Amino acid sequence: MPDTAPAPRFFVPPDGAIAGAALVAGRHLALPPTEAHHAAHVLRLKAGDAVEVFDGRGGLAAGRLVGITRREVVVGIEEALAPSAPPRPRIHLAFAVPKGRRLDWLLEKATELGVESLGPVRFARSVAGAEALSPAKRQRWLGHCIAAAKQARTAFLPVVEDARPLDAFLAEVGPGLYGDLADAAAAVRDVLDRHAGAEALHVVVGPEGGLTESERLAMQAAGLEPARLGQTTLRVETAAIALVAAVRAYGR
Repeated sequence: MPDTAPAPRFFVPPDGAIAGAALVAGRHLALPPTEAHHAAHVLRLKAGDAVEVFDGRGGLAAGRLVGITRREVVVGIEEALAPSAPPRPRIHLAFAVPKGRRLDWLLEKATELGVESLGPVRFARSVAGAEALSPAKRQRWLGHCIAAAKQARTAFLPVVEDARPLDAFLAEVGPGLYGDLADAAAAVRDVLDRHAGAEALHVVVGPEGGLTESERLAMQAAGLEPARLGQTTLRVETAAIALVAAVRAYGR
């Protein structure tokens, strides 16, 4: 017999500080407007159809649509499912913002790979202007992350942080690495060897125009190690996903 297709999954904002706090059997939850539109007008689901909902923090539940109107789509929770464990190590990705659809691709793939946070950083040679980092734009980023989480069937969403200049970011950074083609950069596998067993790592990707020498020195002073993926100059989104994938594969 053919496998049963998994139930469509929808995001509901978390309720309180505890993962899954809203996902209690017997509770009715209205989907956010964009999720309601997707359920009713894209997937054309009907009352009684089975669905899953997740809160982006690991909480997950099974339920059914109990009401569909022009104004809202309501899910009746039938069973709270076992919460997912977050991927390890926790990856905090900081990056110079690329333009247009290249950024969309970065957000989607980083979410699929289970990064814990996404931090836009302004470098000396960054190309994205202030409009690309506005709160409205970052709300749109979250939409890409939600779509990617649903496709990957992960119960986690990355935290989308405020844009910061490099010095402000480095004031709070933890152990990690940054992509670099400089001769002094070690192969990424050698850097990861030195961080074996780490609970969390920062991964930093600068602009395609390259890092300034002062930026390199500042990152090294903050405890970040230069890591080299190869001999070619990669676009921001390619370097970001390659480094995150390397960390994720190494940590399995």
